[in-house]
Amino acid sequence: MPNAESDDKSRQLATVVVPATIQAFFVTDLYAKDSGYVSQVNNDIGDHVKVGQVVAVIEDPEVQAQSNRAQAGVQQAKAALEVAQRQLAGMQADLTLQQVTLKRQKELFAGKASTAQTLDEARAKQGVSSANVETGKAKITSAEADLQAAKAEAERLQALLQYDKIVAPFDGVVTRRLVNPGDLVQAATSTRTAPLFTLQKLDVVRVFADVPEASAAGIRSGLPADVKLYGPAGVTIHGAVTRIATALDPTTRTMRVEIDLPNPGEKLLPGMYAQVTLGPEPQQVDPPEP
Repeated sequence: MPNAESDDKSRQLATVVVPATIQAFFVTDLYAKDSGYVSQVNNDIGDHVKVGQVVAVIEDPEVQAQSNRAQAGVQQAKAALEVAQRQLAGMQADLTLQQVTLKRQKELFAGKASTAQTLDEARAKQGVSSANVETGKAKITSAEADLQAAKAEAERLQALLQYDKIVAPFDGVVTRRLVNPGDLVQAATSTRTAPLFTLQKLDVVRVFADVPEASAAGIRSGLPADVKLYGPAGVTIHGAVTRIATALDPTTRTMRVEIDLPNPGEKLLPGMYAQVTLGPEPQQVDPPEP
């Protein structure tokens, strides 16, 4: 009577043939982060783009005006800080003078050459100058905080202006263009609007296959996989299982298997149907005993 170990081994070595679908390695819909009018459309369907390449530009005059005003606010805050620094310098100079004057009045009072009232007036002036210096320092601290706030606002608006450029997140091919110059587009953060472009990475494709529950236990990463295309008759590509879901879909009782295939000529198109043959693994032959 065969044991459980032999049954598991036989299941692992069984050949599994399942239908499959070819998909792009990455598929991304590009949306607008900011509302405005499309001023430039630099790419169309079928165009190859590089990561960071600008595929469209959106104009937002209101944000541009706010950014200009924020830049002016930064310059104004810098000027206010410079004025406060100069005022403090004058206050510190006056404090030094009042301290010297107070010292002289103390010496004169000790030698009976000055009255107590004159000494008290010198002390009062020195106290006022000292308080003015502290006030000047507080004004500088406030001016520095205003400058930092103005810079932060300018940087925020500058970041919003960067969203007016729709850029490619990876090297790929534009497979859909749903926008034209002059179109008014809405920010996708508030409402789920239609994408402007769809970008797909095609130099490597994924082959998706769903393995039945009865065969799922024998599937693992690295298992040999032959991908036979339905379109170009007789074309079979040899590969291996790249990753598995390691869980069954409860609605279909199947496990998702993915096979990555290089696609330098982009002959493998997303949406193609294929047939995948999984296993068996090549059996290792033990070396003969001496």
